[in-house]
Amino acid sequence: MTKLDALVSSRICHDLISPVGAIGNGVELLEEVAAQMPEISLIAESVENAKAKLQYFRVCFGKLSPGAQTSTHEMRTFANAMLQSGRVTLNWQIEENGFPRETVKLVYLLLLCVETALPIGGTITVTQSGENWKIYVEATRLQRADAWDIFAGAATPDDLPPAQVQFPIAANLGRPVRANFTETSLTVTL
Repeated sequence: MTKLDALVSSRICHDLISPVGAIGNGVELLEEVAAQMPEISLIAESVENAKAKLQYFRVCFGKLSPGAQTSTHEMRTFANAMLQSGRVTLNWQIEENGFPRETVKLVYLLLLCVETALPIGGTITVTQSGENWKIYVEATRLQRADAWDIFAGAATPDDLPPAQVQFPIAANLGRPVRANFTETSLTVTL
């Protein structure tokens, strides 16, 4: 991704997070007045989802500040809000001292890549030991997109649809990524 693309992404996420947060504040006030209305809960849930996605996408597609760090708690919170659902479970086995934003960006991008392989859901386990990371996926069925070939240099960004933009961005972050598929598991290492 070019520097200009990252700046545009950062700007969009930054400009949208404030109004989405304001909507969330308005919903909180409505909840006090109209606590019996289930529609308010649906709106509140949608606002929280939008905020989580904006924060997650800001890390994935935005400009990195040199030396920026992300706490372990923040890393897990944003990813869980973005990816964990009734069909996807996300488990973390990582250190508690925080990580460089560049590392978090790559892990987040790879989690988006992994999500494309889970058409009916599954369990994602993220482990880390020093500089080494592993994302292990178990599912009843996995779907392997051709975009995974980009990590082996066999695909180009021009070949990919917009929904798979995370693949070339992750591949261009300067760390080798390996993915091994079986019928019911996927292991991504970096």
